Amino acid sequence: MPEIIRKMTFSRRALFMPLNLAICAAVVPEGWDVEIIDENVTDSPHVPSTGGLDAVGIGAMTTQARRAYELADGYRALGVPVILGGIHPSAAPDEALQHATIVCKGDAESTLPAALRDLAAGRAKQIYDWRDEPDTPIASPRKDLLNPSDYLVFNPIQTTRGCPHDCTFCTTPAIFGRQFRKRSIESIVEEIRTAKENFNTRVFIFSDDDVAGDHKWAIELFEAIRPLKIKWASQCDILISRSDRLLAAMHDSGCVGVILGLESTKASTLHQAGKRYVNADQYIRQIRKIQAYGISLWGSFIFGFDSDDWRDCMDAVRFAQKTRLCMSCYPILTPYPGTRLYQQYQAEGRLLTDDWEKYNGSTVVFRPKKMMVNELRHAQMAAFHEFYLPRSAFHRLGLLPLKRNSWMANLAIYRGLAYYYSQKRRPLPRFRHFLAADANRRIARSLGLSSQVWMDT
Repeated sequence: MPEIIRKMTFSRRALFMPLNLAICAAVVPEGWDVEIIDENVTDSPHVPSTGGLDAVGIGAMTTQARRAYELADGYRALGVPVILGGIHPSAAPDEALQHATIVCKGDAESTLPAALRDLAAGRAKQIYDWRDEPDTPIASPRKDLLNPSDYLVFNPIQTTRGCPHDCTFCTTPAIFGRQFRKRSIESIVEEIRTAKENFNTRVFIFSDDDVAGDHKWAIELFEAIRPLKIKWASQCDILISRSDRLLAAMHDSGCVGVILGLESTKASTLHQAGKRYVNADQYIRQIRKIQAYGISLWGSFIFGFDSDDWRDCMDAVRFAQKTRLCMSCYPILTPYPGTRLYQQYQAEGRLLTDDWEKYNGSTVVFRPKKMMVNELRHAQMAAFHEFYLPRSAFHRLGLLPLKRNSWMANLAIYRGLAYYYSQKRRPLPRFRHFLAADANRRIARSLGLSSQVWMDT
């Protein structure tokens, strides 16, 4: 793990335990022995070997695809059948099949058991699609195969899958459509209770795209977990502000914070993003209402839509500071395979690379309309720096009542940024660099580039 990340995760090997692998392990049919290998916590890269293996399953997001293919090719060269799954193989199954025996598209619960049974019987298909069994229940993960001390967050809980919305940049509707599936409330309560008993966990992350996408069901869930006396955080859309009963149930059940995918404060940007269900003019009122219930908010703003320039990126940061968001992130717009955005940019000839490792939210992989590539890169890092400056944190968080966890996270992120730029001997990025007489030189220095390279990109 890079030293900067270790500083931000308080010396744990990884931030989140691999929930996808733990769920896959839980649905493996009887008669199979299972081992989980998470390269995020190993001391050295995994080396394929036979070792009596009957099959290997590999899950991959887009940025992990190249490494997943390397491992898959290594195992297939040894004669071991390989099953590939996860977001990227689901979005690009034909590509994945060049490296796999089987591709599982979508949910493991409705694909992996059948794939393993058919593999054992010698009748395996190339592709197993979750849409063939869309009503298969969401499984509880097997956590006994992992070491809790390796992870900052060891007990993420998945309560739903899918999203009722249709954002152009999002892989969720691209892979699953707009079908919103809910796990049984009884199984969620039991998983939380077990985690409390076995791991003494009191704070949970609900790792959903939109935990309250169905308001009625969410109220039932939050009322069911209220007696467990836990603290929790998750991701929601801003439409939770419409229901006082929902917000009260969230607060009473222990909600300490939620991530809101705000994306932008510009109507034109929200239109391109496909977020027609929100109105940026209402954001401040909606945010204040949620905060009034004692729920901290973490905002996510995406930089690089066609109507964005660097000033719009700066405005997003100022908005996050004005509304006193506890945390905020600023990923660069990424046209992931399978999304409508990817199809649009591919048709327009605007994709700069098909190196999947660069599809990571911090690398510009397309040609922006209103910024140069490196202007967008600089705007992103300036946003992180200026939002997490200690004086910004003081303005947003205050001192009393003490928001201990938010302060720790803010300071850890700022510490990580300052350490990174110090080690690189580069000046910390600022938005004011764009207005300087020698803007090109200042931005190039912060990015670690020569001025000529900056001008060329």
